[in-house]
Amino acid sequence: MEKEKIAEGKTKIIWTGPKKDQVIIENKDYITAGDGAKRDLIEGKARFATETASNCFLLLQKKEIMNHFVRRGSDGNTFVAWQMKMIPIEIVVRRVATGSYLKRHPDTVEGKAFHPLVIELFFKDDKFHDPIMVWNEEENAFKLYDPHRPITPESYIRDLSPKTCEDLFSLSGRTFGKNEVQSLSVFGISAFLALERAWKKLDHTLIDLKIECGWAPNGVMAIGDVIDNDSWRLRRGLKDGQVLDKQIYRDLKKPDSESLETIRQNYERVAVLTGEFPYL
Repeated sequence: MEKEKIAEGKTKIIWTGPKKDQVIIENKDYITAGDGAKRDLIEGKARFATETASNCFLLLQKKEIMNHFVRRGSDGNTFVAWQMKMIPIEIVVRRVATGSYLKRHPDTVEGKAFHPLVIELFFKDDKFHDPIMVWNEEENAFKLYDPHRPITPESYIRDLSPKTCEDLFSLSGRTFGKNEVQSLSVFGISAFLALERAWKKLDHTLIDLKIECGWAPNGVMAIGDVIDNDSWRLRRGLKDGQVLDKQIYRDLKKPDSESLETIRQNYERVAVLTGEFPYL
């Protein structure tokens, strides 16, 4: 049976899978930044991303952290996963203060280590550049704020009620509430700690991590999408080491062949190293 395209984004394509309730996730060789405003081709990136994501998901499964991964594909650029109803929320877990966190908290010193971890939720909305979400217990709803400014009444955008946002409904029709918000945090912390330990054993430092969750076919929440070198900040060594992640590309005004080759080598290195994670 010929596979059919379900969806296509900037860096991956979702195809119908080999079995019911399964999909094939195909990575592309493109790297993007600025909501897609900057886009370049890096030969081999699809293979590196697939290898990294597969190894990360296998590690999480070894730690009994539920995710949608089933198996690697045969072509190197794809993996098979359970078809999820994705929740339009990015879960960001931070060990170190850097990036957009400093814009929201300008009094925080860059490089400050967080103990315990800091968890932030962002609603996937291109119009407002993925506003940060703050749960309001009394109203049982989220308050959305500009992600590039301190969280104040001036940066407030709007309320988001899980009761009226169909994208937050589960497959069974269950809506978001306190328990679901807590589940997102638990998934984020559990995934970060597992990956942080794995990277530390390889003498690398995980700075932060972005994941997404969704509803599995059986109605259970699980980690979905991908976890690859675009999903975190990663440093070579245990202190002030070389940047290995996508941040190098974000900071480039006009990428040239030399800088793109450096990025390609970093992505390849990360893919190889995840193959050395302790579950193997």
